[in-house]
Amino acid sequence: MPETPDAPQHQSGPLPPFYGRPVPPKPKEPPRYGRWVAVGVTLSFIACLVLLALLVPRAHRARENKQRAQAQAQARATLMDYDTSAFAVKPNEVMTGLLSRAGFSTQDIGRVVPALRDAGFNFRAMRPGDSLFVLKERDQGTEGSRDQVAGGGRTLRLLYAQSVTSVYRVDVDSGEARVSMLYKYVTMTTAFVKGAITGSLYETMMALGEMPQLIMDYTDIFGWEIDFFSEVQPNDSFAILFERKYCDSVCVGYGVILAATYRGQVGSFTGYRFTDPEGLTDYYNAEGQNLRKTFQKSPLRFSRVSSFFGRRFHPILRRVRQHAGVDYVAPRGTPVEAVADGRVMSAGWSGGYGRLVVVGHAEGYQTRYGHLSGFAKGIRSGASVRQGQVVGYVGSTGLSTGPHLHYEVRKFGAAVNPLRLNPPRRSPVRQAFLPQFGRTRDSLARVMTGLQREQPQPPRPAR
Repeated sequence: MPETPDAPQHQSGPLPPFYGRPVPPKPKEPPRYGRWVAVGVTLSFIACLVLLALLVPRAHRARENKQRAQAQAQARATLMDYDTSAFAVKPNEVMTGLLSRAGFSTQDIGRVVPALRDAGFNFRAMRPGDSLFVLKERDQGTEGSRDQVAGGGRTLRLLYAQSVTSVYRVDVDSGEARVSMLYKYVTMTTAFVKGAITGSLYETMMALGEMPQLIMDYTDIFGWEIDFFSEVQPNDSFAILFERKYCDSVCVGYGVILAATYRGQVGSFTGYRFTDPEGLTDYYNAEGQNLRKTFQKSPLRFSRVSSFFGRRFHPILRRVRQHAGVDYVAPRGTPVEAVADGRVMSAGWSGGYGRLVVVGHAEGYQTRYGHLSGFAKGIRSGASVRQGQVVGYVGSTGLSTGPHLHYEVRKFGAAVNPLRLNPPRRSPVRQAFLPQFGRTRDSLARVMTGLQREQPQPPRPAR
């Protein structure tokens, strides 16, 4: 490169030329067809990526399916070498007796029972009908009959099913017993049921194939508006939109009730489940008023009134006298619930009342529950109780001709008719949350209206 000459010093006139690095020549533009080649290569590369994205997951799924099929085939082949025996828990049977009846030795029982206890198994929760499955190794040379295996093979596994979805698994070997839990996959679907009452609500819903839990949840919603013992009449109707739980295509219970209606001579009522942004969940009518009140209508879920408030002929004393409460006929042992929040004033024997629980409430109210067969756990003088909490059980103690509950309500010491009590409602939907409640209400109402208009399916012909 030639040397750059020195610029002259203090020279007037135009500036001398600047001698820098030579400018490189501009590269020639590639032929036009080269651009299309580049585009084609790029598109081909993208197509390969897409093809790989489609084929790799498919190949991965095929490999997983193959492995799953091999595992299932291996499991079936393995189970052919074992025999499973089933035992149902009998009334008043304990775990040691059940295991002994299933053919376990004293030594094996001494390992299985402590292992279950350490795993948190509630032995008091054992109920008649719970299932125990015993998997045993089949003896060589046997035909595999249950009787032969029960006395011979080595026990490998126990399965104790407390419910369809809760199963305890115990793996047994020569050294120890290991406990684990098996949880089945449970799905939740929205369901709908409606009907006209014939006889009682309980009988009608059971005839429709529903379980008692749904009936209890439904009466919980309207229990402050309707006395299901004295105010239900034939041809009253109901409709319920709710969640149903399924496990292995079998209904195993219920989720929550989303909306419900009751139409009858006592009135028409609708309830919508709503959870506000602060997490408070309750049931409200169309105006956003809480369906729950400070007092429940009744301390029992299902029963009938045998004696009303007022003057009556006493069946034991054989004379007419004032009846200060309401008598509900119910089977012995039926749970009795506190109708409102309060504090136990007394719980014990009280003359003609027999076993009696007295609960004090706000604004001078007091409720009494008499003729009980026993008291619920924790019910003693001074104990706090919540609305719906069980305080005792129906009995026939004191002056009583049979199992029933004597229920009284007093205000500042004076007896009042429990069936005419009209307590205030609990808190409504807050003003700030009314728009959100309105959207939830309208959505549920549309679903309920559409389902109620659907015609029932014709019965299937008998085969």
